[in-house]
Amino acid sequence: MQSSSGGGIGRRAGLKILFSVMRVRVRFPSRAQMKKIVLSIVLIVAISCNNHRNSVRFISEADTTYSEDVRSVSAKINQNPNDAELYYKRGNTFYYEKRFKDAILDFDVAITLNNNQPLYHLRCAESWISLDSTNSEKTKLHLLKAIELKPNYYAAMSLLGKYYLARQQYKEAVDSYTKLLNEPEFSDESYVMIAVAYKEQKDTLKAEAIIDKALTVNPQNFNAVMQKVLILFNRNDVQLLQWSNKAIRMNEFSDEALYTHALILQKQQKYSDAVSYYERVVKVNPNHTLAHYNVAVIQSLFDNYEEAIDWSDKALDLNPEFAQAMALKGYCYEKMGNKKAALQEYKAALSVDPSLKSAKEGLLNVR
Repeated sequence: MQSSSGGGIGRRAGLKILFSVMRVRVRFPSRAQMKKIVLSIVLIVAISCNNHRNSVRFISEADTTYSEDVRSVSAKINQNPNDAELYYKRGNTFYYEKRFKDAILDFDVAITLNNNQPLYHLRCAESWISLDSTNSEKTKLHLLKAIELKPNYYAAMSLLGKYYLARQQYKEAVDSYTKLLNEPEFSDESYVMIAVAYKEQKDTLKAEAIIDKALTVNPQNFNAVMQKVLILFNRNDVQLLQWSNKAIRMNEFSDEALYTHALILQKQQKYSDAVSYYERVVKVNPNHTLAHYNVAVIQSLFDNYEEAIDWSDKALDLNPEFAQAMALKGYCYEKMGNKKAALQEYKAALSVDPSLKSAKEGLLNVR
């Protein structure tokens, strides 16, 4: 083979140099350099994710659309965006301000940062319940997680029982509350809720037996006394007024106790006493629609039509869609000889409730 001329590089020598150059170009970093590169990438991704997450819940401490308390916690969050406890505190602030959607968002961030804090899950579940959301599955999941993290978390167990009761899952509700019967702080409520579960299933005998047991354990269990009153009311028991008076003595400012007592007196045709108690109800709770309406009913029985219309109007101010109050006004106008006004009220009542018998009959009378 003829050698290369003119001092040029031979083919073997050229390939050797080229290969040498290529090896330099594709040389991989050392192990230490690779660790630094990987760490840098992880940090960049983490910072990117955190920035994206926190930007969703960023609230400026200068944003006056939020309360001073919210802005105060937000200022701390903006300084420490990865502090789960701060999101929990702001979530609590939103909760007590009844801004439940905001509360849930903050509790969710707190849980993302620290999924092992049972309190975060409980408060998130409470927010979902307060929001009255149809997404009840999240309520259940958070409560079960709270109990998983803290098996003796009685507050979460009690709320889970309430969740089951609202969902008409009565067996599950009874099971949840039964676990709390020996816990002093929760036993009173648990007895009552178990009784309610049996009442909802039309097992009145079992419900009353549970209530009697509750009153044996604690005779001052007000809610148990009220349940006893309601059970006796449904069968018109001779001891009804005795128990109803006991409930009022236990809590004279309970609109529930006062209203139930007034209803008992009205049913027994003790109308003057009933009105007196209804008036006490509206002093305690001015927004008690039925108390206003029942006074109107009693006034109409004694031909006090103007007073009945006035009390009906008060009920309608609280509930503009209260068809029975409209029909009662129609009846009063009819008796006063104002057929035009009566016709208007009857029609209004039927527009809300087309099946309302009193409005249908009244309409036939004034046409």
